[in-house]
Amino acid sequence: MSVHTIDIGGLRRDLPIVPVGDEVSIAFLKLYGDLPLLEKAVTVLAERLDPDAEVILGPESGGILLAHLLAQRTGLPCAVARKKLRPHMVEPLRVPVRSIGTPGEQELILDDADAALIGGRRVALVDEVVSSGGTLQALEALVAAARGTVAQTLAVATEGEARPAVVSLVHLPVFPRDRGTGSAG
Repeated sequence: MSVHTIDIGGLRRDLPIVPVGDEVSIAFLKLYGDLPLLEKAVTVLAERLDPDAEVILGPESGGILLAHLLAQRTGLPCAVARKKLRPHMVEPLRVPVRSIGTPGEQELILDDADAALIGGRRVALVDEVVSSGGTLQALEALVAAARGTVAQTLAVATEGEARPAVVSLVHLPVFPRDRGTGSAG
């Protein structure tokens, strides 16, 4: 299997290159279960966090880990944008989202308490990988609907198109898919 090597704060990982369609493959970054990588990523992201940020917001699912650990590290409160409506959500904020990681249209939902937490505050968005930008746009729309301001966007990685507005620790290329073997070239 082909791999793409990354280095985050001196910690190296070989990411498997996996197909995500007929034309391209990506280096698959997985934080779940890799506690040393998760811890190193949170340490470096905390160092790069905008000092004016007042709240951290992460999307379900990879962003939840990062948001909670970054909040724990910095002492800032955190909020989570969910993918499904939960019973405790009385008047949630909802925005549609299309992302590369999940097929079809979904929505991101901010519950009442998290919307109140964000209102009038500067918010740092954090996610595992920013690729197409769909999740990022939905998070920005939720922050605006909650009457907050996006102070900064942090990600462990950006992927594909360059995203200079995102503070990321690594950039992952998109690889052309070799149709004969199903692997990246």
